[in-house]
Amino acid sequence: MSKVDHTYIRRAIRLAMTGRGDVEPNPMVGCVIAKDGRIIGEGYHAKFGEAHAEPTALAACSESPAGATAYVTLEPCCHTNKKTPPCVPRLIDAKIARVVIGCLDPTPEVNGKGVAMLRQAGVEVVAPCLEAQAKQLIAPFIARVIHHRPYVTMKWAQSANGQVAGEMGRAVRITNGASDRVIHELRARCDAIAVGTNTVINDDPLLTARGVESSRDRPLLRVVLSNSLKIPTRSRLFQTAREHPLIVYTASTDSQKARELADAGVEVVNLPVRGENRFSFTDVLQDLHRREVTHLLVEPGPTLTRYFLARGQADRVWVFRSPKQIIDAQGFKTSYAPEIGYPPVGELNFDGDVLNEYLNPTSTVFYAHVQSADFQKAQGSSAAAV
Repeated sequence: MSKVDHTYIRRAIRLAMTGRGDVEPNPMVGCVIAKDGRIIGEGYHAKFGEAHAEPTALAACSESPAGATAYVTLEPCCHTNKKTPPCVPRLIDAKIARVVIGCLDPTPEVNGKGVAMLRQAGVEVVAPCLEAQAKQLIAPFIARVIHHRPYVTMKWAQSANGQVAGEMGRAVRITNGASDRVIHELRARCDAIAVGTNTVINDDPLLTARGVESSRDRPLLRVVLSNSLKIPTRSRLFQTAREHPLIVYTASTDSQKARELADAGVEVVNLPVRGENRFSFTDVLQDLHRREVTHLLVEPGPTLTRYFLARGQADRVWVFRSPKQIIDAQGFKTSYAPEIGYPPVGELNFDGDVLNEYLNPTSTVFYAHVQSADFQKAQGSSAAAV
């Protein structure tokens, strides 16, 4: 394995990120084809159900790929129970001489079988190459196919003095316009966004992606985690439930309130009580997995934030910090942001606001000290904001 291999795999990883938000529940994959020290073709998986990275790169070749090396971020697929033909036969038929792979495909139907088929056909295979970066790229896919749950990102904003809300949880604007755009871009790439009851009451959020372009075929699923079902009928979530999908997870036995919500177009999902008179977030994740949610964004209030952090149930945390905003909520301890405890992996500046990304080192999905695809895509917005 050479420096050239690393260079081309890095390029393939950057290409793969272009598909973020459109390929899910499939993984992001990029492919670079090089021959005689030159790139002759490249491509990425652009949309769920459409061509994979390898055939796209082969089709883009400026000359015959015979004898070339294909650099692929993820092991080429070899199974047929999917929307598109397998990629391994395409590489073999194209007479690719060598394949460098970022990481193996965790899908049980593939996992090592693609590599074996290539080698049986006489193709030289080098794997893994920059495995940590390649696995970080597909961490949400690993969560889906191995752990049968969405990848969980928790996001909040805090003031210069470390507060996330005003007195009694009162909503206070913290981030600037540049940060808000990045947040909405992240929302647009996710499958679902969740908040707690207190956030609905205090912030009255709409939970949509606004002011950003999106080619998503599926609408963003809005989720409320509510043990009490105390969701105001005047809330914007309640009022727009027929326009934008809304699910409320609860363990409440208030059947009258549940009917009221259902009559407004809200889907109420009753979950069993698992302790402390609460339902389990694990049950929520299992239900969202059944709905093919790959990326779940949680925008919690202080109480729910502490609950998630105490249980290590976020794979990734994004914190936006304002250098100027001061919130005077002295004496209200719940208004202060909690200590995160996860190692930071990156920092970006948006017109003064600072975004830090933290990754959970105890995540059951995957951990490496490598910035996520979403964070790296946000770098473009950071450059534009400077």
